[in-house]
Amino acid sequence: MTLDDPTVRGAALARPDSFLEETGLPLVIDEVQRAPELLRAVKLVIDRSRRPGMFLLTGSANVLTLSRVSETLAGRVAVHELHPFSWSELSRRRPRGVIDALFRARDARAALGLFRSECPAERTAEWRRLVLTGGFPQPALARSAAARKTWFDSYRQTYIERDLRDLASLEHLPELTRLLTVLALRTGQELNVSSIARDLGLPATTLRRYLGFLGQTFQIFQVAPYFANVEKRLVKTPKLFLCDTGMACHLGGADDWETLVAQNRAGAMAETWVACELRKALSLTRTLTTLWHWRAHGGEEVDFLLERGPEVIGIEVKLSAEIRERELKGLAGLRASLGDRMRLGVVLHAGTQAVAFDARTIAVPFAAFFGRDER
Repeated sequence: MTLDDPTVRGAALARPDSFLEETGLPLVIDEVQRAPELLRAVKLVIDRSRRPGMFLLTGSANVLTLSRVSETLAGRVAVHELHPFSWSELSRRRPRGVIDALFRARDARAALGLFRSECPAERTAEWRRLVLTGGFPQPALARSAAARKTWFDSYRQTYIERDLRDLASLEHLPELTRLLTVLALRTGQELNVSSIARDLGLPATTLRRYLGFLGQTFQIFQVAPYFANVEKRLVKTPKLFLCDTGMACHLGGADDWETLVAQNRAGAMAETWVACELRKALSLTRTLTTLWHWRAHGGEEVDFLLERGPEVIGIEVKLSAEIRERELKGLAGLRASLGDRMRLGVVLHAGTQAVAFDARTIAVPFAAFFGRDER
């Protein structure tokens, strides 16, 4: 059942305990954030009988992080974030687990064996199309640009005018529309709260509150910087990304690749797409693996780090099809900083060739790493 239905929602809010008893188990409840009072009744049912699978609670917001929710259900639930479609899902193919395989690889030669040495050139066009359409089911599967535009426009309107209004008392809904557009234009950049607040004419405290709501409702996510000192990771500036490149392209007014290039946003959108695909892949790994970004005091930087225990894999994102030695400067700096802790360096690029640069560094096309051209 869905709590979007006003009759169902009214019954759940009026008498949550009897509502669950009369409905029966197992029970699927969608948009549960619209009746957070139900969580107390759910907790009581679980505590009376600890049987797995009694409830499947879904929603367009992380209900457990909302300020008006008093029950956390800690120790009683398993939480899963449902991401937009990945490339493998859109290709109707089972994910291979490439991240687990990379951490098992002994060296660059073994890592290179995970991928085809060359993938078809048309996969580059497919990758660009996926960046523009994103992974939300309806626009990703839509047959026309007009249908995608209609869906994105409707989603933005209903999200801001209904979802955010229901979750919190927000007085400046038009400013939230502007904020989403500003964030789309800055996706892949370090989060500068002062600059964004100044551009929007909002107090920084209000902006941080809005960013919190956007995170709770799965519109944005942040990638923290990597430091050997764990405490520094919590206070230094993160990078901010929109959760879907299709929405980011739409908000920025780009419905084709040439427009992204003209706007000088193709690189940032490629990095955002990789960040989104990595998060989807990380949700399927067998061992806890954390996503970071890295920047040294000297200016060297690496787009993404995958940390698993003491080991790290560095990932650079390049739009060019040909990778030059100077473009490996960031990975070289990371290796100098981490030493043997750095297991591999990976350059993801828009070309067709998978090659090794040295014993610990490989270059892999986007299509081979994320797409259906894996071995």
